[in-house]
Amino acid sequence: MQLTNTDDLKKSLTINPPYMNQLMGGVFASLGIYKTIPLVHGSLGCANYVKHILVEHFKEPLEIATTGFYESDAIHGGIDNLIKAVENIEIVKNPELIVVLTTGLSETIGEDIKAVIKKNYANKNIVAVNTPSYIGAHIDGYNNAVKGIIEGILEKKNSKKSKTTKNERINIIHGMVNPGDVRELEHIFKTLNIEYNLLMDIKAMDRPLRLPKEEYPKCDTTVENIKNSIYSKATVSFGMEGVSGAKYLEKYGVKSYNFKYPIGIENTDKFIEGLLKISSGVFDIPEKLLDDRGYALDMMVDTNHILKNKKVAIFGDPDKVISLISFAYEIGLNVVAVLSNTKTKYFANTIHNINKNIAVFEGDLYELQKYLTSRPVDLVIGDYRGKYVADALNVPLMRVGFPVIDRYGHTKKAMIGYNGALNLICELANILI
Repeated sequence: MQLTNTDDLKKSLTINPPYMNQLMGGVFASLGIYKTIPLVHGSLGCANYVKHILVEHFKEPLEIATTGFYESDAIHGGIDNLIKAVENIEIVKNPELIVVLTTGLSETIGEDIKAVIKKNYANKNIVAVNTPSYIGAHIDGYNNAVKGIIEGILEKKNSKKSKTTKNERINIIHGMVNPGDVRELEHIFKTLNIEYNLLMDIKAMDRPLRLPKEEYPKCDTTVENIKNSIYSKATVSFGMEGVSGAKYLEKYGVKSYNFKYPIGIENTDKFIEGLLKISSGVFDIPEKLLDDRGYALDMMVDTNHILKNKKVAIFGDPDKVISLISFAYEIGLNVVAVLSNTKTKYFANTIHNINKNIAVFEGDLYELQKYLTSRPVDLVIGDYRGKYVADALNVPLMRVGFPVIDRYGHTKKAMIGYNGALNLICELANILI
């Protein structure tokens, strides 16, 4: 399916990029594991950029180590820096896991860090993940990191790739969502009485201020959880964010189930139905979840006179955009244009199967803004970088997803599930009222 193009000639540059590099996603995944230090194999600036965005988004302190490349290291290599950095981290922080992440610089000079880690740290929980900055986007980095971490830990454990005895747990790879979304996922699983095993838990980036101050933020994912993931009956992932890790676990007899993000009523219905089939549960949906659904539907009815036929444009991570379109139609919005912040093989076709009249863009907010200049909308939906587009069009922006660095409390609110639908409907109505 052909993408919408606002120019007769193909552009040779991106004017307003809505994406971040793979390193961002790699660090995001690493932060969701207890007592883990992400080690950026590259320059100090690479690590500082990622740290700045993550701290501003989550409003929480975090620690990222770096091998601190200088000019000479870019020529002669930085393996000595890597070995020294690992030594310092072990002395100062004593982590359970170190995740070494590459950058464009270390990838360009061709260092094989996986071989270095295997040779020097065969018996330690140190894994290497390739996250080159010059290709892909943050969600590619997240996907690569999830697979790389799971693979690295299980290989060190020497786990046998056979059909081990399975328990009733379901592994969850939640993707690049907010702590509020993870809590909503847990709420769904607990209400359905389904045991689960979080393989990455970004709730680590939302913690109370209390004494004694913990050295590492608490979360529900440990190295031991990842080792035990081979005993689960299934793994659940969403879109392309973590699907490679879920498919890797199939080698151990763990079935992989990939869902649309459960944003909105219909997508959440299908997600819950899918969970019941996976868990072999033959029972009615609990009253609590029916109430959650009912509250969202009630708000949908209450705000219909405000939301009906309002024109919107949506941009962001491709799989979240796809689910947000379904949600938008549920509440009566008219989707004019959408943009995916990274290139995929399926985004444009999926959108046109939903509605052929939606204009589809990939990778440049300037193109979206230019298109909307002659096709007015009432609202833009996306992360904080959409504020420049919204300001230029003189319309409001509803902030969703990651990153959102200019709002407080954003990460605590769910976007997924029935409660997430309720939150989105209320926010939309309050913006447009």
